[in-house]
Amino acid sequence: MHITLRQLEIFKAVAQSGRVTIAAEKLFISQPAASMALAELEKHLGSLFDRTQGAGLKLNDSGRALLPRACELLDRAKELETEYNVTGAYSSGALILNASSTIGNNVMPRIINRYQEANPNINIELSIENTRVIEQRLLDFSIDMGIVEGTCIHPDIDVTTWMADELVIICHPKHALTGSKAVTMTDLSQEKWILREPGSGTRELFDEMIAPAIALPRVGMVLNRAEAIKQAVMDGVGIACISKIAAQSSLDAGQVTLIDVAGLNLKRHFYLLTHKKRYKSNVLNRLCGFLLEDPLVVSQPTKVALEASNSTRTR
Repeated sequence: MHITLRQLEIFKAVAQSGRVTIAAEKLFISQPAASMALAELEKHLGSLFDRTQGAGLKLNDSGRALLPRACELLDRAKELETEYNVTGAYSSGALILNASSTIGNNVMPRIINRYQEANPNINIELSIENTRVIEQRLLDFSIDMGIVEGTCIHPDIDVTTWMADELVIICHPKHALTGSKAVTMTDLSQEKWILREPGSGTRELFDEMIAPAIALPRVGMVLNRAEAIKQAVMDGVGIACISKIAAQSSLDAGQVTLIDVAGLNLKRHFYLLTHKKRYKSNVLNRLCGFLLEDPLVVSQPTKVALEASNSTRTR
């Protein structure tokens, strides 16, 4: 048996895309070359995909078992190459992160900048998605880490509590509820809401804590970015429930105001997500340590008390 790293690399790309053509384009090789390498790998290991006409390639049981092992071998090979070809072991490398909107737009750019000042040879690629998309990308081994505000209970994903956060309800400064001291959930039942999209952590908490108390929320808009939601509130479209981190600059500028609802507690945490079966490279471990040991990176700019814990969240 002779299995090559290139075959495993092609297998991984096909597993993540579901198409040989897309995998070949990603790896800058021809489609016939990718097909030949995949066929050779399956000759040694047996069928790794279910093939359905017009539906692409989907991992079968054998393929799902191989994927984390293939990813580990590829990651170890990359780490070995880095260690022996760059001065200073593990001082360079690359990581792919996904963060949910609130964290990705308001927290991570500042943290990544500070981290890369201390580790200039480690490149970090950050994309912003909602919690459910990030969870699936972790399961597909497409990313190294997710940083989310939503809950995650998948048995294959490690969840580590990171930073404290709080959701707030905001409105236009001239809204009728501005300055009211005894607002109840009943008072909010007739208001028009601008909400985050399903799958986001913010929307999950709204659906859990607020929606049941006001029977049937009047939804004016569903938007997938906090900036768009704030703009809608500033335009007087309705009220919204978003992270205080995301709302802080607009609150400070007097563009929106808080609605103080009696007895409503919307405190939550952000979480670091990693796949239990993914090989944790030294570069990834170094970033995890930085995130957990230096939470004050964003405490002053965001005016939010932060918490860090290296224990996995109890479910």
